[in-house]
Amino acid sequence: MIKCISLNVKGLNSNAKRRLTLTECKSQKADVVFLQETHFDREGSFKFAAQTYLRVYSASVGNKTAGVAILLSATCPIQVESCWADEQGRYIIFQASLCGTPLILCNVYAPNSGQIPFLKKVFLELDKYLPAALVGGDFNTAFSEHWDRLTPGNIPPSGAQQRLSCLFRRLIRQNALYDLWRVNYPSSRTYSFYSHPHRNHTRIDYFFGNTPTLRMLTDAEIGNITWSDHGPFSITLNPGGNRPRMCHWRLNESLLTKLPTRPELGDSLKEYFSLNEPSAPSVAVLWEAHKAVFRGTCIGGSTRLKRDHNLRFNNTLAQLKQLETRLH
Repeated sequence: MIKCISLNVKGLNSNAKRRLTLTECKSQKADVVFLQETHFDREGSFKFAAQTYLRVYSASVGNKTAGVAILLSATCPIQVESCWADEQGRYIIFQASLCGTPLILCNVYAPNSGQIPFLKKVFLELDKYLPAALVGGDFNTAFSEHWDRLTPGNIPPSGAQQRLSCLFRRLIRQNALYDLWRVNYPSSRTYSFYSHPHRNHTRIDYFFGNTPTLRMLTDAEIGNITWSDHGPFSITLNPGGNRPRMCHWRLNESLLTKLPTRPELGDSLKEYFSLNEPSAPSVAVLWEAHKAVFRGTCIGGSTRLKRDHNLRFNNTLAQLKQLETRLH
């Protein structure tokens, strides 16, 4: 399974924003991350390098506006063959392969005006590539004014908004692409962006895919709007035959200092040595066997702490979702 996430981060030039973005991506267990509005300088170094996401492809412009990036996790099986970045920092395209299947990834950050001419330019570039395509990002346009926009007092959309939405749908269909979230939720309303000045909710963050990509789709989800004014949008793809992830256990040293697990680890070691020391064939065997017991106790304690943390986190998100539902 490959999980892709798209998020408009509203600038990543502060340590706090980069930390929040990394935390979001890790909590989502994302393999491929599409970021918009990175605001990095073209001449400067990309400041988002992390152990989890070692492969970073970005397009930036010199005045610290716009900017897009695609991050690939260390365990992601996607192999990049070539990359093309827009000089204005509005989109990035790269040709890759996923488990032997050719794949085109395109991350888009559309302008606030002139969206249709811009998107025609992007799709003209994509016409050069024929295999499975995944186009994601912030398109700054509602796919349907009826389903993808919520205004205060249910004010009807203007004629210009309806025409723009109609042209957007026509362009997507002309390029034989599908709205991957709407495929899973044909009659649902969920919004990925909240505009504070206009006080309206819209779904303007999308993943579009052609037929080969659609066959790989297993799930799609729009997350809660928290620290950014955009919510994370994620999809899960099953390419078939992807290699399993190899994980090696390492001691989480914080378990030795946390109160819930420290007494448990000490009691486990005392019990082990008191029960096994008299009958052990040698000190070497006793010592080597205790490592397996200690590792099992650590894994159990770590799993319990993680489960409790996730329970509190999910309860908070559920409360936030209920509040958003009431507002909608």
